[in-house]
Amino acid sequence: KVAPVTGPALVGTVTLLSAAEAPSSSEQLNVGIHVFETEANAEAMSQLGAAIFAEIRETETQYLPTILRDTMIASNQWGVIRVLPQNDPSVDLQITGTIIESDGLNLTLYIRAVDSTGIEWLNKTYADETQLHDYPEFIPSLRNPPPAGATPDPFKDIYARIANDLLAFKNALTDAEIASLRQVSQIVYARDLSPDAFGGYLQKDATGKLALVGLPAANDPMLGHVAEIQARHYVFIDTIDEYYEALHQDLKPTYDIWRQYSYEQVVEEKSNQDRVEDGGYRSGSGSFESLSQNYNRYKWAKIFEQEFVALASGFVAETAPAVLELSRNVNGLSGPVEEQYAQWRDLLRQMFELETGVGESQ
Repeated sequence: KVAPVTGPALVGTVTLLSAAEAPSSSEQLNVGIHVFETEANAEAMSQLGAAIFAEIRETETQYLPTILRDTMIASNQWGVIRVLPQNDPSVDLQITGTIIESDGLNLTLYIRAVDSTGIEWLNKTYADETQLHDYPEFIPSLRNPPPAGATPDPFKDIYARIANDLLAFKNALTDAEIASLRQVSQIVYARDLSPDAFGGYLQKDATGKLALVGLPAANDPMLGHVAEIQARHYVFIDTIDEYYEALHQDLKPTYDIWRQYSYEQVVEEKSNQDRVEDGGYRSGSGSFESLSQNYNRYKWAKIFEQEFVALASGFVAETAPAVLELSRNVNGLSGPVEEQYAQWRDLLRQMFELETGVGESQ
C-alpha cells in the first residue's frame, strides 16, 4: 500500500518574538518582501468558476505579503521593511514567496530569503490550519465590518513562525558579519547604478557568495552621488509600499468575509467527503430515508457551490477598483506597478550617468 503524500507539519501556536527596543542603526537590516507568486492547481482550475478563483489568488499575491511585513514590523527586530514588486538592489534581505494553498481552512506558503551577499537565510514550506474559533462567531458584513485590528488574522501563527525563523538566522550573525552585509548592500546598489564605476569592488568567492575586494574612499564624490540617488529611490519605494498597504486596507473587509465563507465551504465539503468514506448514512443504504438524505445533501451542496462562485465573483468585483488604483501613475510613470518600478530604476541610472559622466558598461 502506497503511503499517503503528506505536506509540511503545521506550525501550531506560535508567539512572535518581539523586542522592547529596536536594534541600533548599525544592526538594522532593511528588508524587501516581494509580491508573492501562486502555484497553479490543475484540479482547481478545472472546477466551476476557475477563472474567478484565479483572480482571487492573484489578489492574494499582493495581499498576503503585507501581513508578513506587518508581522515583522511588530517584532521590532529589523530596519525598514517594504512590500515591493520585484528584486530591489537597495535592501539587505530579499524575501520571496509562493502561495501553494489558500482556502480559508489551510494556508501553505513556500518562503525563500536571500541577503545581498547571496547567502540563503530561508528555504522552507510553511503550513497552517485554522479552527472555528479563529474566525468571528458571526460572519461580518461590508455594511458593518469589525473595527480595524479587532480580529487577528486567522493564520497569524504562520507569519509569526516565518518572522521568528528569519530572526534566528539574523541573531546568529556576528556584529562584523552584519556590518559586512550592510557594506555589500551599499556597493550592490552602487553597482546597479553604474557597473563601470563600482563593479570591481565585488567578487564572488568559491561558494558563490559576494564579498568585498575593496571599498571606495569615504570621501569619494561618486559615493556622494550614490547616496543622493538612493535617497530618491527610498522615497519612491516608500510610495510603492504605501500603495500595497492601502490596497491591503481596502481589500481587508471584503477579503475577511470571503475567507470566512471559503472556510465554511471547505469544512462542509470535507465533512461530506468524510461521510462518503465512512459509508454515508447508516440507516440502511437502500432505504428511502437514506436516499432522500443523500439527495438533499447533494442538492444543497450544489446550490452552495453556485452561491460560493457567485460570492467569489462579488469579491473580484468589489476589490477590482483597489487593485486598479495600484496600477495608476506614480511620480509621472505609467503602466502596472511592476513596469513603473522598472522605469524608475532605469531613470535613476540615467540620472546618475548625467550627474557623474560615468556611462554604463555595454
